[in-house]
Amino acid sequence: MPRALRSLTARVMLILVLATVFIQAVSFIAVLAVSAREGRAQMYAFMSADVVFVQRFLRSLPAEQRVAWLTSLDRGYYGFELIEGTSPVPRCTHPHAVELADSMRARGGQDLGVVALCDIPDQPFLSLPIDSRQTLLVRFGGRPLPLPPFSTGFAYLSALCLAVMLVAWLAVRQATRPLSRLADAADALGRDLHAPPLAEDGPMEVSRAARAFNAMQRAIHRHVAERTEILAAISHDLKTPLTRLRLRAENHAPPDQRPRFVADIDAMHAMIQDGLDYAESASLREPRQLLNLGPLCEALAEDMRDAGFDCLCQGQVEAPVHAAPRALRRALQNLLDNAVRYGQRARVQLGEDHGRIVIGIEDDGPGIPPDQLERVFDPFLRLEISRSRATGGSGLGLSIARNLLRAHGGDVRLHNLAHGGLRAEVRLPRATAAQPAHMSGTPSGRP
Repeated sequence: MPRALRSLTARVMLILVLATVFIQAVSFIAVLAVSAREGRAQMYAFMSADVVFVQRFLRSLPAEQRVAWLTSLDRGYYGFELIEGTSPVPRCTHPHAVELADSMRARGGQDLGVVALCDIPDQPFLSLPIDSRQTLLVRFGGRPLPLPPFSTGFAYLSALCLAVMLVAWLAVRQATRPLSRLADAADALGRDLHAPPLAEDGPMEVSRAARAFNAMQRAIHRHVAERTEILAAISHDLKTPLTRLRLRAENHAPPDQRPRFVADIDAMHAMIQDGLDYAESASLREPRQLLNLGPLCEALAEDMRDAGFDCLCQGQVEAPVHAAPRALRRALQNLLDNAVRYGQRARVQLGEDHGRIVIGIEDDGPGIPPDQLERVFDPFLRLEISRSRATGGSGLGLSIARNLLRAHGGDVRLHNLAHGGLRAEVRLPRATAAQPAHMSGTPSGRP
C-alpha cells in the first residue's frame, strides 16, 4: 500500500472522494440523458412546425420566387436549400434525424414526404418535396443539442472533489485528533511512566478510550512501583546477611579461601544492586534539565583514563538535550564499561544526524555475531560462558542503558565495524524551545 494512504485521514478522504465522484458522475449522466431527451423533443416539435410552415409557404409561391425567400427563411441553427429534382444521397439511419423526421410526419401528415438523408457520417439533413420539379433540403449548422464540452464536466468534478476533500479533511482531522492524542500519550508513556494522564473529554467513545488508557497507565505504574519496592526490600534484607557473611569470611574462613569467599559475596551484592537498578530504569524519577553532552562525554572519558583505560572523546555538539543528568550519565557509563571490558579501549564520537544528536562509542573488541546484536539487550543475557563479573557482569548493563535512553526519547543500537570492533550508537532528540531553559552547569554531569 502506498505510504500516503497509510493514515486514517487519507483513507477516509479517498473513500469519500471516490464515492462522491461516482455518485455525481452517475447523477450527471442520468440528468443529462433526461434533460437531453426532453429538450430534444421540445426542439424537434418547434423545428417540425417551422419546417412544415416553410414547406407550405414555399409551395404557395411561384417557382421563380422561392430561391429569393431562402435567405430570409434561414434560422441560423438550420438553413434551407432548393435543388432541382430529388437528392441522390442515400437515406440516413441516424437516430436524431429519424426522430426529427417522424416528428415532422406527425405534424404534417404523410403527404409531407420528409426523408432523412446523409452524405457525410454524423451529419444528416432532411429532404422535403416542394413539387414535382423542386426539393427542399434542410441542413443543420451543428449537432442537435450537443453535449457539454468535456472540460466543463471535468472542471465541475474537479471543483466538487476539491470541496469534498477540504470538508473531509476538516471532518476527519477533527474526528481523528483524539486518536493522535492517544498515540502521543502512548508514546509518552513508553518513555516515562510518570507522564501526565490523558484528558477524558470529547465524544463518548473517545472519553471511554481515554479512561481505559488512564486506568492502564495507573495499573502499569502501580505494577512497576510494586516490583521496584519488592526488589528494594529484597535488596535491603539481603544486605544484612551478606554483611554478616562477609565478616565471617574475613574472620573465620581459611586464609587461602578468604579472597574467594569475599569475591563471591561482593558479586552477589553487585548482582542484587544491578537488579534493583534495572527495575528502576523503567521509569525516570529524576528531574530533567537542559544538558550539554560535550562536557558530559569528555568528563566520562577523563574518568575512564583516570581508571587506567584508553578512552578518547572526539567531536562537538552545540545543541543541548533535555535529560536527567544522573540517568543519562549511567547509561553512557554502562556503554563505556562494556567497550573497555571487551575492547580494551573506547573512542567516543559526537555529532548530529537528521536533527538528532548521535553519540558513537567504538571499541577494538571481537564484535558480536549479527544475529545477537539485539539479543544482548535482553536482561541477564551474556554471550560468554564465564559468569565472572570481571568479564561478563550480571548481563544487565546494556539493558539498563537502553531503558534509560528510551526513557529520554532516544535509543541505542549496536553495529559491527568493518575493520573489527563494535560500535554502540546512541541517538537522542535535541531539546525543543518549549522545554525548560535551565542548562546544567557541571561539565561532568554529576549532581
